[in-house]
Amino acid sequence: MSIEEKVSLTISIDKSYKDKLRIMAAQQNLHDPDQLTSASTIAREIICEYIDKIERLETSFKETARETEQQVEPDRDQLPEAATEN
Repeated sequence: MSIEEKVSLTISIDKSYKDKLRIMAAQQNLHDPDQLTSASTIAREIICEYIDKIERLETSFKETARETEQQVEPDRDQLPEAATEN
């Protein structure tokens, strides 16, 4: 997660998820009482980490696709002369 300016975002989630986030925050607060953590902090971390992971996967897929294309497309210099004549 970056150190960029934080902006507000309002979302609606099922109560069960809110309860789970609150439990996670409470556990974190018990683990480190000097660092106050809220359910919204936990949700922000989860969302940002997920988006970052998706972006890394998309980049990886694009790089893999580019490499695959390069392997599949033969270099025109290596093709027999008859195959390059049109």
